[in-house]
Amino acid sequence: MAQNPAEREAWCRDEEQHLHGRYKAFNVTELQNLAAKAIGADRCVSITKLAEGGFNKVFHLLIHDRKSVLARIPNPNAGPSFYTTASEVAIMEFVIFRWSATAQNPVGSEYIIMEEATGSQLGTVWDEMTPDLKLKIMRDVVSIKTKMLSISFSHYGSIYFANDLVDRAVPTQIISDAPTELKDQVSKKFTIGPTVDRDF
Repeated sequence: MAQNPAEREAWCRDEEQHLHGRYKAFNVTELQNLAAKAIGADRCVSITKLAEGGFNKVFHLLIHDRKSVLARIPNPNAGPSFYTTASEVAIMEFVIFRWSATAQNPVGSEYIIMEEATGSQLGTVWDEMTPDLKLKIMRDVVSIKTKMLSISFSHYGSIYFANDLVDRAVPTQIISDAPTELKDQVSKKFTIGPTVDRDF
């Protein structure tokens, strides 16, 4: 899985140090095995590196029945690996098939295996869209963001599953308007713990 040097980031100085800070060893075969098992399949037939951002490597895994999933491996510079992985999974629970917030697993690294969204990336079709369609998409995005921002919690931090037993975490309490049943479900299932925001 060699990467084209022209496709990766380059630094004006201390490039070796920067590259070392993003290097993460892991067991590719075990990642493929876990990805297949995560969706109840027998085996993964191929793995390709899809992208590498500042804090994660993303791999596309094709399963033998032609389904595909994505796997994310955090770079060491992403922050405390347990907290960043566990919090991200709690936030995105509905699209996650399997995950580990510790490196004590057959892959040898923290990982997230998630559903691949179908369709085209917005950036690849935006210029071809009509103004009306662009406006509709923007309204949909604003509507989703407004709903997300309308929820207020009793504490500031990152969200985790309660059964992850994160140090210094407290039960998640919604203090904004929401149905009592929803507040109870959230309080039992999630906690708020140390933030993984890199600004703090």
